[in-house]
Amino acid sequence: MNRSSSSGIKLTTVILAVLILAVSAVLSSGSASDDKEVTTEQNN
Repeated sequence: MNRSSSSGIKLTTVILAVLILAVSAVLSSGSASDDKEVTTEQNN
């Protein structure tokens, strides 16, 4: 029982970490695209 519960906790921790990384990657890519739009507007 203890082994399965500890591995379950580790699995959920890994899944949460991956989700957090994915969200941060999406947010950073979105802000990067916003920066590009701003620079193109300035160039024009």
